[in-house]
Amino acid sequence: MSARYLLPRRLSLVAIGLTLSIMLGSVALAEIFKPNKFWAEHLGEPHYAQIVPRAFGDWVELPTAGRVVVDPVQAENLARIYTETLARTYVNKRTGRVLMLSIAYGRDQSTDTQLHTPEQCYPSQGFRVIEETDEALHSPYGDLKAVRMVTRLGERPEPLTFFIRVGDSVVRGSRERNLARLRMAVQGYLVDGMLLRVSEISFHNEQSFALQTQFIDDLLRAVRPDDRSKLIGTVASR
Repeated sequence: MSARYLLPRRLSLVAIGLTLSIMLGSVALAEIFKPNKFWAEHLGEPHYAQIVPRAFGDWVELPTAGRVVVDPVQAENLARIYTETLARTYVNKRTGRVLMLSIAYGRDQSTDTQLHTPEQCYPSQGFRVIEETDEALHSPYGDLKAVRMVTRLGERPEPLTFFIRVGDSVVRGSRERNLARLRMAVQGYLVDGMLLRVSEISFHNEQSFALQTQFIDDLLRAVRPDDRSKLIGTVASR
């Protein structure tokens, strides 16, 4: 058989060999980097009802007002998606202004159990999103990647601020959430996730956003350092 007929056959064998090597290598790498530890166990299992004080700074909880806080998702999905949810209403002792706090926590942020953000849950409950902006909250413990929204339900205006912790960092948007999950998966961890939202019924958006920032700062100062990482991670913002 002449060389011109053997060459394509040899090339095909080489191509098949390379393809098999790549496939086997991919399987091996996937097995090596397959996460098998929960970040929550490394962090210490968070219990936000205990972590968040009922009174701190100028803020004190209104015990009977929690029902006014918007649920993050429909009730039937809460148990499937979240390990813990916390909804409280706080009043400022000096000004009488009232803020609503909501925390949603999921121990395992695999694809089908990701946190639902206010961009999803507010419209699903009849709110209109009037405005949405990315903001960097300059907290005493580093900048936090947050989102601010102006929403309205009928005549009820509700400006809000929220941020999301995935694993050890605060991230914004699905791309950053996925990158954080991938980065920690390489380290062998199944990441957890927490969404913290603060809102107020107010027609004065800028004043309300300033108060929400103050509330978050006061809360971060009030919790223990070990518990603070369960709110904003060890890498506050990348």
